[in-house]
Amino acid sequence: MSWQLILSFTTTIPALLIATFLALSISYRRYRIFQYNRQRYLTGPAHFEHSRCKCQCYIWERDLRG
Repeated sequence: MSWQLILSFTTTIPALLIATFLALSISYRRYRIFQYNRQRYLTGPAHFEHSRCKCQCYIWERDLRG
């Protein structure tokens, strides 16, 4: 009986740790993708003709034009 209990603990605990790590890594990856998409949405469209463009190239072009 004791060897069965030891065997069950030696397989169950690592499996639970692996499953927890996998769930946390997937959640963290989804959170980072969400933050990236949110940042892209908040900065708006990035092209020179857009009046609210915040990219550095547009700022340089606007300063050169006067």
